[in-house]
Amino acid sequence: MSCRRILLVAILSCAVGTAARQADAAEQAGSASARGDGRAADRESKPRTRRPTARERAAARRAERATALQTRRDEEHRKWLARVEAYGVEPWPEESDEDHAAALARSRQMVEEVISLLPGTQLYETEHFLFTSNMPPAEVAPFVRYLDRMYEWMCELYGVKNDTRIWLGDKAPIFAFLTQEQFQAFEAKYFQTPVQGIYGLCHQNTRGDVVIACYRGQNPHDFGQMLVHETSHGFIHRYKTKARLPNWVNEGMAELIGAEMVPRSDAVRKKEFVALAVVKQRRSLRGNFFEAESLDDWQYGIASNLNRFLLETNRASYVRFIEGLKEGLKWPQALEQAYGGTPDQMLAQYGQWIGVPDLRP
Repeated sequence: MSCRRILLVAILSCAVGTAARQADAAEQAGSASARGDGRAADRESKPRTRRPTARERAAARRAERATALQTRRDEEHRKWLARVEAYGVEPWPEESDEDHAAALARSRQMVEEVISLLPGTQLYETEHFLFTSNMPPAEVAPFVRYLDRMYEWMCELYGVKNDTRIWLGDKAPIFAFLTQEQFQAFEAKYFQTPVQGIYGLCHQNTRGDVVIACYRGQNPHDFGQMLVHETSHGFIHRYKTKARLPNWVNEGMAELIGAEMVPRSDAVRKKEFVALAVVKQRRSLRGNFFEAESLDDWQYGIASNLNRFLLETNRASYVRFIEGLKEGLKWPQALEQAYGGTPDQMLAQYGQWIGVPDLRP
């Protein structure tokens, strides 16, 4: 074989070997690429878990606390209902929007009738009241303010939430007349109530209706105090349950609230001055004070003064005392539960407070 041929064969062999090696390398690279693509696909098919942000974690904690709080409240309400039922007291039901709408319609109908029967009568409507009166319009504004202030004060005292619907119908109707004769005519038509010698009344029933009626009289400040007094009866009637308070608490608290809301009236101060003079002379509340269905006129001053003593001694305990009464407790039990003392101990402390250390019931 010639040298030229041998050289050609060698060159061809080298070229074939190089091509084979390049093909093998390409095949291996393709396999590696395929394996890499598969691993990438595996990573894409398994999404990474996103950690919540600090704001999201805080929101979750707030939601958890809110749920726990609501659970505790629900449990407390269940226990409260059980206590009330055990004492034979009926709580106010959760009235529907339809119940409130029907009650408001009844009130508005009465307002429209009174306006049609008594020329000059006007309606002054607020968030919580339908104040209907034939008094001169310029005189009305202070009385409406007293009522709104009373509502806010009692809500604050008893911790009533803003969305609580105290009045059935959301607005209590108030009828304030210029003269006693107009007041008497209203009472005769709508309630058949003899009101000779009566300044104002709070009408209330077990359905939940509350209607206040009164007449102005000669002293606007005393009228304002009486107006608040009677309206506060309606508020406490609608507070939580249908239980009635003992008369000395019910009347004493109403007198106290009226004096608080209308400080320019000295009606309550005068009653207390007269009553304390009697007590200091007799060294006694006259025996039946705590159990009487109705108070003697002079005892109203003692009722307001004693409620003032209890409220000023411990405001939170006074609220617990009223809560206990509304749950159905007898007043001595409610007093001991709220203040940690017996009626005799309370009487002794009250006697010291008014300067009669040997005070008897």
